Amino acid sequence: MAEKVKAKETKEETVKTEKVAKSVAPKAEAKKAEAKKAEAKKVDAKKYIPYVKKENKKKSDEAYALMKKLNSKKHHPVFRGRFGKKNIRRKSIAKWDKWRLPHGIDLDKGRNHGRQPRIGYRSTKEIRFVHPSGYKEVLVCNMNDIAKIDNKTQAARIGATVGKRKRNEIITEANKKGIWVLN
Repeated sequence: MAEKVKAKETKEETVKTEKVAKSVAPKAEAKKAEAKKAEAKKVDAKKYIPYVKKENKKKSDEAYALMKKLNSKKHHPVFRGRFGKKNIRRKSIAKWDKWRLPHGIDLDKGRNHGRQPRIGYRSTKEIRFVHPSGYKEVLVCNMNDIAKIDNKTQAARIGATVGKRKRNEIITEANKKGIWVLN
């Protein structure tokens, strides 16, 4: 009888050790799998590119003069919308979605059809296309464009399609040359 009890105890011990071995083996395999996933993530992860800070230097005298002229110009009512009758052209066709001299039935215009275009809406030549900072904007998409900019009268506006890496290169070059960056 004692032998039977010992046999049962040994069987129970072997079953316990097998269960422990089974439970330990998947844990070790799971750890190995997690380690492989972590390595794969490190390889797949894109490198983080921090933004370069733009250094806008002191403005040139020409830019200050243009800024003063801009501030002293006569203010017209802000034109919102489009000129002319709204119902005579289809906006879906680009050719007709602009102002044209009215002929015939289009001449019957009321106040509700909007304002007529006049010369008074245009600004003077000196301050036309000048940014409120006092510089004329130049669109920059690559390094060749930044080389052509005059830092006394022109400022760079980086194109929307330029990526982060090239944008950083453009900004560092502009900082070196003392070019004002608007965006």
